[in-house]
Amino acid sequence: MSNSNKPLITTENKRDDDSWLKLQLFKDQIMYKLLHTHPSFNKYLASSILQNVPKMVLQTRTITSINLNKVELPKQPVPDLRKTAERYLRSLKPILNPSEYRVSERITNQFINKDGPGPYLHCKLLEKYEQVDNWLSDWWLQEAYLGYRAPVIVHSSPGIVGPSQKFTCPNDMYAAAARLISAVCKFNEMVKCGEIKQEMVRNDPLDMQPYAMVLGTYRRPDKGYDQLLHIDNANHIIVICNNHFFKLNITDGSGQSTSEGKLTTLIKDIVERSCTAGKPIGLLTGNCRDTWAQDHCMLKENGYNRNILNDIECSLFVLCLDKPVPNELFRDKNSASVRALQSLTGISSSINAGNRWHDKIVQFILSSDGFIGMEYEHSPCEAGPITVLHDYVLKYISNKQSDTICNESADHEKVEELKFELNSNLEKVITKAECTVHNLTDDIDMECFTFNDFGTNAIKKALLSPDSFIQTAMQLAFYRLHKRPPVHYESAALRRFKSGRTECIRSTSSESIKFAHIMTCDGVYKQTKKEVMVAAIDAHKRFAGAATMGQGVDRHLFGMKMIAKSENMELPAFYKDVGYTRSTHFTLTSSQVAFKTPSFMCYGPVVPDGYGCCYNPRPEDIFFACSSFKSCKGTCSKSFAEALKQSLCEMKALADY
Repeated sequence: MSNSNKPLITTENKRDDDSWLKLQLFKDQIMYKLLHTHPSFNKYLASSILQNVPKMVLQTRTITSINLNKVELPKQPVPDLRKTAERYLRSLKPILNPSEYRVSERITNQFINKDGPGPYLHCKLLEKYEQVDNWLSDWWLQEAYLGYRAPVIVHSSPGIVGPSQKFTCPNDMYAAAARLISAVCKFNEMVKCGEIKQEMVRNDPLDMQPYAMVLGTYRRPDKGYDQLLHIDNANHIIVICNNHFFKLNITDGSGQSTSEGKLTTLIKDIVERSCTAGKPIGLLTGNCRDTWAQDHCMLKENGYNRNILNDIECSLFVLCLDKPVPNELFRDKNSASVRALQSLTGISSSINAGNRWHDKIVQFILSSDGFIGMEYEHSPCEAGPITVLHDYVLKYISNKQSDTICNESADHEKVEELKFELNSNLEKVITKAECTVHNLTDDIDMECFTFNDFGTNAIKKALLSPDSFIQTAMQLAFYRLHKRPPVHYESAALRRFKSGRTECIRSTSSESIKFAHIMTCDGVYKQTKKEVMVAAIDAHKRFAGAATMGQGVDRHLFGMKMIAKSENMELPAFYKDVGYTRSTHFTLTSSQVAFKTPSFMCYGPVVPDGYGCCYNPRPEDIFFACSSFKSCKGTCSKSFAEALKQSLCEMKALADY
């Protein structure tokens, strides 16, 4: 493979890439600058015993040559230690009993006391703040994503469900696939040329670099920590159809984009050559990451598989052409819930679970029964750029629906099929992976619906924050079902800062639980309920506002924990206390992911006994995707969804009172 097509590498690579990596680092001025801000990386380059070197993740912004930020963004701040402690203790009050709280309060005060470990760890964190663009991003990428060892499906990679497409004949789907490919390529060109409009939150510009990390990026499995790779100049995509893999060029020999007419012809050829199911090799990417890393080595060393893996890594994105979902799956679940499962896992090896490659950051999914959606691997960026890409593609396809695509002759050109070579050992690990994926798919319980009673317009009319209103309704729903407060994680975007990722909004508060409690009591006046509800919504709005400004709790505490780890310190007692362990066991994980199209995002819970709840609020309706695990007898997605609907309606009635 020529250097021009070799992915830029952000984590320690294998021996056969070490010399190339060193050369690139000294050639690239950005990475040269990095050597002066990461002493441990200098140590890596100087070391001749590569296998003994600790893994190092580079700043995300350095792995692509594309620079999308026209203005300099501020650094993500390190919050004041005592204010973090105050926010932390406030978040503990609704989830601990008085005795537990007193213990946690004492341990927290000892931690931040001048003789405790907190001030030292905080000081070292401030030193890192001065040395790098973002004190959090490399640790977060490494620990929250690349070091996460559970399967990425359900646990980490979200799915996206778009509005159902109407295909009256097979050629309609081929044309839609061609337009999808064309749309993604046009979006990619917009990114490369810097034509993506600068996004703002009021007067603050947002970090646009995540847009450069969506297409052409790949998560390669490795023991302990995966590797994140990126290529700026991908000129092909991977199409998977009935478990067969194809390398489809998106440009011709002169660099011109492949026409939609020719793409339609090539997609038809792919489908016709995939009538018989192939081996479900894609199941391997849905396994536990360490298991997949081991199997990946075995796969790579067999025959010409190394070249195929390289083709997948260097592709722009993956397009999965799915089989229709059997009608019987819709008997007990509505269409949205079934499609959510299709986007997350492919449902089963007999349906579409083998028709995936979960290591690729972007997988578009299209099936002849009208499904269009995505799955994206979460490592390099949050949902914002993904939603913009998804909406762009849907709008492009919709605008072209009335146009007729004339199938162009491909001059007997055949799309190259990538045929993995298997042996008995690989056959066995595919069977094991099938069991893992099947068990996980069978366990996840999705309950997705559109709430049609009202949307954000009605909430704003009542002079309330739509996001805070919905988040408070979730807590009320949880409290109704379980008679206790949830430990509630809501994602707050930090893109106003350079290389910013997310902060946790600790949404559970004394105010929200007071509201949930009185809503389950008899004899409370409506006016009183309304006043307590407004107080809960206003409290959430304040906490969310602080978190989006980098003044949250969890990332600061995580940073100090990582300092302790890097200094080989014993883990402070603070991190072992019930207050910390319970307040980070998030039994309700939620996020607002807004689409302009009638689409929604979905994901699984982050703990075995929890719920996931992703929502797309629109002016007149709200899309919800609720999830839980069937293996937990105490949770039920359908019950949570019903309680959420009830809570929204009751709160709207109070708002109108």
